[in-house]
Amino acid sequence: MRFRWFLTLLLAATGLAFAQNGVLTIGTTDSVTELSPANSYDFFTWNVLAQTAEGLVKLQPGGTKIEPSLATSWDISSDGLTYTFHLRKNVTFTDGSPMNAQAVKWSFDRALKLDGPKGAVGLIKGDIKSIAAPDPDTVVFTLNQPDATFLARLAPPISPVMIMSPKSTPADSFAKGKYAGTGPYELVSYVPNQRVVLEAYKGYWVAQPKEPRVIYNMYSDASALRSALQSGAIDIGYRSFNPQDVISLAKDANFKEVKPSGSLSIRYLLFNVTQKPFDNIDVRRAIAYAVDRKAIVNDVFSGINQPLYSMVPPGMWSSKNVFPKRDVAKAKELLHKAGYGASDPLKITLWYPTGHYGSTEPDVAAVLKTSLEQTGMIKLSLSALDWGTYTTRMSQGALGFFTLGWYPDFVDPDNFLAPWLVDSTQSLGTFWDKAPDFAQYQKLIKEARASTKQDVRATYYEQIQQLSATDVPFIPLWQNFGQLIAFTKPNVSGMVTDPAGNWLVSTVSVSK
Repeated sequence: MRFRWFLTLLLAATGLAFAQNGVLTIGTTDSVTELSPANSYDFFTWNVLAQTAEGLVKLQPGGTKIEPSLATSWDISSDGLTYTFHLRKNVTFTDGSPMNAQAVKWSFDRALKLDGPKGAVGLIKGDIKSIAAPDPDTVVFTLNQPDATFLARLAPPISPVMIMSPKSTPADSFAKGKYAGTGPYELVSYVPNQRVVLEAYKGYWVAQPKEPRVIYNMYSDASALRSALQSGAIDIGYRSFNPQDVISLAKDANFKEVKPSGSLSIRYLLFNVTQKPFDNIDVRRAIAYAVDRKAIVNDVFSGINQPLYSMVPPGMWSSKNVFPKRDVAKAKELLHKAGYGASDPLKITLWYPTGHYGSTEPDVAAVLKTSLEQTGMIKLSLSALDWGTYTTRMSQGALGFFTLGWYPDFVDPDNFLAPWLVDSTQSLGTFWDKAPDFAQYQKLIKEARASTKQDVRATYYEQIQQLSATDVPFIPLWQNFGQLIAFTKPNVSGMVTDPAGNWLVSTVSVSK
């Protein structure tokens, strides 16, 4: 008995504690960057924050429809410049203070003022001209220009739009875990790269969470995550298992597979179009013809993912397959036109990150190397960087040809095109703002956002997709399903993920 007691303490200390009553334990290979809503911009940090704080609106659980949250309703002026939100009454923050219009205004004003360099405030700051709180139950946003995506941008998991308490959240510095939201849970502990602990807020305005305590354990790699699930150390394993583990666990009666209702997660290649030889459109087009998406999907991901031929993935309205399928002969023709040949090949480097997207990145890079070199006119070197260095060098313009992935900030085709073409061209490494056609893309994006009619907007986004397939600032590779698949113990229920991979922990229960 004494040994068993000691073993229990040891396992708990190392993050391998087995399930306890009233505790939901989740395992992941992701990690939290910074628990600051105004200075974070990554999937897992946003997912944790979204368990503890809410926005004026929300995404329908498991879907893409915008629904009321802290606002019960809203009105949009005929010119599209004024959004008036009517707030839910009798809602409190987890510190007990009231959620009202002044708190909402304070929260947005704070985020806009702090505008963290590692955050996503840029997703809203260009739209907002002013915020007013004419009475305790009403908040009015006045925009700089009409933007049909504004409502979608107000939905978590975008962290700057989560409403924080003026009582407990620092006004002039990043929260770094010291904040209070209105969510079903509150943060009680965070150990970097090890665990996050949440506890249910007894004053939550909706139904109490199914499990009063949630522990996220962060694992070093997919093998460790699989071992934790198989040993019983966690109730749910999510983001990310190896493709082979997904296949084997799906056949194991000891676990339940939870698939998303679709996938808006994508992977792609990017070019810095100001860096030689990638400033040459024929070089970019040749690479687009040479990549072998099917080989990546089949050889690296065992068919779990799907080839992708547009940055707007299938399942998102306006999606069109605009990029060409593989054609090595056409790639050779374009390379010859650009001045390259078998005796004088195009010598380039492909960069990829380590750690951030799981263990498959080297394998993806190897398949890309094989497919490009099958032209007989390309010599491809491979170089890897840790994620922090990778993103820094990317935004500095040091990477000419590199891989990246995307989970939408908000569910709209705009968010699958505008970041690389108009909004964040330098931070995302394309430097498309230096391209000759940049003004044309700006005009089309602006016109698409100005319309409130989806069919009109779709026409613009389809046109942008066609243009991007001609100009090739990026190359879509695959639609990512595997990374959104979770596995749970048989007694776990209520886990529902949306097509962007987000989910609410409060709906999950563990039967005894």
